This record gives sequence, structure tokens and C-alpha cells, in this order.
Amino acid sequence: MKEPIIRLENIKKYFPIRGGVFSRVVGHVKAVDDVSFSIEKGETLGLVGESGCGKSTLGRTILKLLDPTGGSVYYKDHSIFETDKEQLRRLRRELQMIFQDPYSSLNPRLNVGEIIGESIEFHGMASGKEKQEKVEYMLETCGLSPHHHRRYPHEFSGGQRQRIGIARALSLNPEFVVADEPISSLDVSIQAQIINLMEDLQEQFGLTYLFISHDLSMVRYIADHVAVMYLGKVVEVCDKEELYDNPLHPYTQALLSAVPVMDPDLKSNRIILSGDVPSPANPPPGCNFNPRCRYAEERCCSEEPELREVTAGHRVSCHLVEKR
Repeated sequence: MKEPIIRLENIKKYFPIRGGVFSRVVGHVKAVDDVSFSIEKGETLGLVGESGCGKSTLGRTILKLLDPTGGSVYYKDHSIFETDKEQLRRLRRELQMIFQDPYSSLNPRLNVGEIIGESIEFHGMASGKEKQEKVEYMLETCGLSPHHHRRYPHEFSGGQRQRIGIARALSLNPEFVVADEPISSLDVSIQAQIINLMEDLQEQFGLTYLFISHDLSMVRYIADHVAVMYLGKVVEVCDKEELYDNPLHPYTQALLSAVPVMDPDLKSNRIILSGDVPSPANPPPGCNFNPRCRYAEERCCSEEPELREVTAGHRVSCHLVEKR
């Protein structure tokens, strides 16, 4: 077993709901609710789930881009949430993020050299000619021409902009990178190029990824382990081959049944979930998935299942699995 580089313990992120004349807090949206897992050095953990389940919120909370409601995140046994502003500023060199939308994540008023070089100079890593050489090196490493540093974001395609975003994230030589759906807004033909680039960079720089996505096929390609989220909670975590070959949680089974099968002669048994996703502002009692689960029993509607290890390295939050 490798040493965990990131460890999450009971992470919570609630957003207040305000109402009335005085805008008092009348409730909370439980975007992330009691999430725990760890990521080993050099591996990629894929975080999957349908839209609105809390994946992106969790990624931003881990890096303290959003203030947490509760819990702890440890980077090499140093608590991220308990650091002061100066300590957090130094940690930013080690912890970086690749954002989902390459069109809104780049400042249109800065050229590429300024976008990538801004953080390099801010953290005191280089300035002047040395900074420019670093920028050009990162552009070339990410598949762009070094001469592009004078161009502006509107002069690039979506795939090229995402390469710029990757170059900016890696310019500080981080060890841990949160990739928040980095290919979801790109053409299918470009997605594979970005994924291959990320894999090459991981090997070259020894990176650790949290790869957030709703594309299960792409997660299977890039990830080492997979965590499945539903309505703010992680319901299953295990090795990717184990998850795809032996999904135990009913929600994971439904997700995998929706993955397109390339062979027309093979018929997949689609699992159609009934009802809609409950509101995170008013989650159901017991198991969050019980209103849509075809196996739900009386216990599921009153008692919340624990995320427990059922086989070596395979953790599931389901009362049905506990009976096995």
C-alpha cells in the first residue's frame, strides 16, 4: 500500500437557504454530506455521479476554494482546513485545479504568457526572462507552440484553451491536481487527446489526480480507483476493475447499465430508475437512494447505511450488501 497523499474525513459543505423579510436561514442545501476517502500518491481517483450530486463542490472544498461546513482534509498529514492564509498560499503550489469550462476560466484581457506566468511570479518561483522560459516550456509540454505566449484566449480553440489551463495548473509543479470535468465541454475527437496528455503529464511529473467526470467510459480509461457519489454522499469506492466487473450498490449498477455498448450484437440490460433525484435541501430519511431503489426495504427508509468494507478495498453504503 502506498502512502495516501490526500485524506478526507467526514467532509461537509452546506449552502444556506435564506427566506423572509430579514433573509434568515430557513434551511440548508447539503451539497456534500459526510464524505470520506483517501487518494494514494501517483494514482488517479475517478469521482463519478449524475449532475448535481456534489462532485464539483467536493473538489473545490478539498482545495478550500469553498469554505467547508465540517470535516477535515489532510495533505501529507497536514490539515488544509486548519491552515492560515499564508500557509494556504504556500500550499497552493502543491494543490492545483483544472477547471471545467476553458472559455470562462481564462482571463480574456491577459495573453497566454501573462495567464500562465502570473502564478509563477506571485509565488516567487521566477521572473523576467526565467519566467518567460518557464511559460514557453509549459506550453510546449502541453502540446502548444512556445510562440503562442503572446496570443489571447479568443485566438484558440476549446481544446487549445484547455491545454493552456493545464499548463497554468502545472506551472507551479504541484503534486495533487483536481481535474473538474476537464473534457466535458470539448468535442469527442479532442477529449481523447486531452486525456492522453494528462496521462503523459502524470507520468512525467509524478502527479496525483482527482478526476471528476460523468463519463464512465473515460473514467474507466484513466482512473485507478473510482468513487461513486449520489446526492452529496459517496455510496461506493473501489478499484476500477472491481467496480466495472462487480458493482454492488444499486445506483452504481444503474449508472453502468447506461454506458453505451459499442457492439450492436450485445444487448445491455438497462436499469431504468423511477422518480426524480430528491432535493439536497430536503434529502429523504434513511438511505438517500431509497425513493428510487428497486430493492428498498423498510429499514432503508429509516436507517442510513454506513460506508463499510465488504471485500478487500471495496466499500459500499447499502443495507442490501450488508446481508450478503
